[in-house]
Amino acid sequence: MGAATALPVRDVRVEPGATTTATLMVRNTGQVVDQFTIDIVGNCAEWTHVEPKVVNLLPGADVEVTVTFAPARSPQVAAGIVPFGIRVLSREDPPGSTVAEGSVDVAAFHDVQIELVPRQSKGRRRGKHQLAVDNNGNQPVSVQVTAADEEEALDFAFDHDAASIEPGAAAFIRIVARPEKRFFKGADRQHPFVVTVVPTNAEPVATRGTMTQRQLLPAWLIPAIAILAALAIAAVILYETLLKPKIDSQAQDAAIKAASKANKSLASKADSAASKADAAAGAASNASSVASVAASKAGVTSSKPGPSSTPKPTPTGATGPGGIDISGGEAKSFVIPVSATQTANPNTLTTVDGGPTMNSKQILVVTSIVWQNPNGDKGRMLIHRGPTSTPALFTEGLLNWRDLDDHFETSPMLFTKDSPLSVSLNCQKAGVGSTCHTAVTLVGRLVTAKKAVGAIS
Repeated sequence: MGAATALPVRDVRVEPGATTTATLMVRNTGQVVDQFTIDIVGNCAEWTHVEPKVVNLLPGADVEVTVTFAPARSPQVAAGIVPFGIRVLSREDPPGSTVAEGSVDVAAFHDVQIELVPRQSKGRRRGKHQLAVDNNGNQPVSVQVTAADEEEALDFAFDHDAASIEPGAAAFIRIVARPEKRFFKGADRQHPFVVTVVPTNAEPVATRGTMTQRQLLPAWLIPAIAILAALAIAAVILYETLLKPKIDSQAQDAAIKAASKANKSLASKADSAASKADAAAGAASNASSVASVAASKAGVTSSKPGPSSTPKPTPTGATGPGGIDISGGEAKSFVIPVSATQTANPNTLTTVDGGPTMNSKQILVVTSIVWQNPNGDKGRMLIHRGPTSTPALFTEGLLNWRDLDDHFETSPMLFTKDSPLSVSLNCQKAGVGSTCHTAVTLVGRLVTAKKAVGAIS
């Protein structure tokens, strides 16, 4: 035969972090001494064990096996009913092996933790915070977020005030605290407030924060105005007492010398012009006589030559590699999304190719860059001309911005087919989940040259 089993209690209940046991009776129904191996199958196998695991039984003998269920108090052990099987394997009669089935009900527990970053913000018009809500329980939870201050001096705005969070996951909520009243000058004012998170079917969780309100006028403005006023007064006094008389005297002497020199020059030029006019009149009279005689003999009239025209220079624009004009071209705007899995290695880069498809005669001229980091990821984003082994043209730390706009029309970045645009991302810490999601928008134009353009160094 093989083995026969009996499980008196097939349905058990256990609290996460605690243990409960069940007893299984195993009997040798064969005709020879047999060895039986007992193990657990099902989703609860990781946190369930049996004792003993191996038994030797004479024909007709039986033994009690203790099954212990010990789920951890962790989000990885979900609440609810988990089916299981206790498998008894016979060494002498494998077809006589058997499985006793049952179920264990894992109780639910709630564990919601919150953190406000930063706890204290400073600003003239608003303070910015981010609330992290972690669900460390073993079942999904829905939360509602509110904020209030005792003095009712602040208005609060949330990007969303409710969230549903899976076990082991977290939600991030942006909070902006705005003072209702502002002041131009004075000491900083502290506005403490409380953020409360109310989970479904669980006790509320609260944390404290502070918004430090500063004066509207910068602290350096009034001293700077006073210094500028003093410098202006000193400059006026210095000009009126020292510089103006000296300037007037020098200007008068220079005017007298210039007038005398101009009179002499005009007189000389007038004499020379009179002499030339007399000579020209005589020459004109002689030429008229000669022309009359020639005309009467030949009966031919002459015409005056027309004025000559001089070609105007053609303006030139900005030039690229090899002197190619890059001032024109077709306007281009495109977005390059980059995502990367979180890593602790600062040299790990995820690279994507970007930009429009170009032929050997086209040049991509980039004049503006808009960086986008909506989730607050931590790491670096780099822009390369060619592969990532080349030095980066641009490197930005993700935590320095959520939306950042760079312009460089006077010194644009140039890319060709042999020196293409590529973007790489190093994801040190994802703001949401385990993957960084960032993007970069590039604006410029696509220029077509008359000859092929090689790589740009």
